[in-house]
Amino acid sequence: MIERYTTVQYSLLRPSQVRVRQQECPVVYLPIGSLEWHGRHNPLGTDGLKAFAVCCEAALASGGVVLPPLFLGILGEGPGWGPPGWSGLTVTVHEQSSMEDTVHRVARGLVADGWRVLVGVTGHDVEAQRDALHDGIQRACAGTEARGFGVMEGENWLGGTSLPYSMDHAGAWETSVMLYAYPERVDLGELATQMQASGRQDLDKLQMSDPEGIGGWNPLKHASAALGRRIVEFCAGRIGRRALDVLAGRVTPPVRAGGSFMDNPGPTD
Repeated sequence: MIERYTTVQYSLLRPSQVRVRQQECPVVYLPIGSLEWHGRHNPLGTDGLKAFAVCCEAALASGGVVLPPLFLGILGEGPGWGPPGWSGLTVTVHEQSSMEDTVHRVARGLVADGWRVLVGVTGHDVEAQRDALHDGIQRACAGTEARGFGVMEGENWLGGTSLPYSMDHAGAWETSVMLYAYPERVDLGELATQMQASGRQDLDKLQMSDPEGIGGWNPLKHASAALGRRIVEFCAGRIGRRALDVLAGRVTPPVRAGGSFMDNPGPTD
């Protein structure tokens, strides 16, 4: 984990440090993600860890603090998804309504504590997950001066870049972010052993149905810490700027979640 991120982590700050940051910028970030298969090479908490890194980068650049990640995921029923021989590793299956209620309970405490803008970021890019995050925050803010929104990590990339990569599942995007923010938790060698044994190491793109359980560009060929840094900083910059727009009253988050908020100027107060 990047050492400088510790300076914005709510759980590591003393009360006086939180109060200073709140007075300077009353924005609080809520990262969220599933616990599930992300290839042999990435940890099971990749989704939440990625969102946490993006939120920390946003707080460093734009102000505010970051809560510890909530490891929640809308993933369906049963033992969870995984390639042959690797099912049963998913441990946080939620329905949209139950996730929304959990987020609401956390968010209403933050509103009561005086935070003016609540920003939810999910690294598990499922629209129902984003909607639960956004709607839970909106419920907590209703009838108060606080505002907030929920966003998927990957939808930020739609804002303008020529890179041929987009949000994936344990491919070049997700693996690159992990290589940048948590390099000690990634083992590409384990993936290479698997793919070399089946003669698949030179493939460019992988499908979720393949034995690796990866969807996207082959991380052995396309992932790097440099790409991960670019992704994290790009997404964090957009999220942080939007948080400041909401704080200043330049934009008002929609009552219901939607995919256009990050790029649409939206209604003003």
